[in-house]
Amino acid sequence: MNTPTHALVALAALSKKDQPKRNWIILIGALIPDLVIFIWAPWQRWIVGRDWGAIWDTHYFEPPMQTAIALFNSVPIFAALLFIGWWQRTSRWGVLLILFSLAALLHIALDLPVHAHDAYRHFWPLSEWRFYSPISYWETDLHARWVSLIEALIVLMSVVVLWVRFPKRWVRSILAILLILTAAATLAQQLAVIGSAR
Repeated sequence: MNTPTHALVALAALSKKDQPKRNWIILIGALIPDLVIFIWAPWQRWIVGRDWGAIWDTHYFEPPMQTAIALFNSVPIFAALLFIGWWQRTSRWGVLLILFSLAALLHIALDLPVHAHDAYRHFWPLSEWRFYSPISYWETDLHARWVSLIEALIVLMSVVVLWVRFPKRWVRSILAILLILTAAATLAQQLAVIGSAR
């Protein structure tokens, strides 16, 4: 799924009104699995000087990047952090570590069923196994059209929950923008599928 969707779902599931520190930790936890990609891709393009095609078709699948992705998307690592947080749950940092870990694990759980040819090693370093899903959130020949519609519905439900929970105008403005961007991306996905079918 797309990164903003992960953030919205985690915040809808775990955030609380008037607890900004808790909510920021949840947001960071929801984004951390994709962080390495957002740092690596611009570095490859504008510092190393590679073109986007080579970045995504070749270098993305090479061992250095795949190891970094496995590290940031590892169920065992975030489960260990969750255990440490649970062990220290009477402390403030223990609770925050629990929330951070839960948000990251929720991200991974949503990613697992929608990565096909680009499946991650979610159980690294304990296993090299990858689940190659029969559906994909971006590959049009693997039902991305339907996945994008389901994702749009998930975004809508998350936005409704957060809209009610956070009445501040700036929060609702961000939610409205994310909803509009999701609608635009979903429409573009649907049009791409229709165009490729002609």
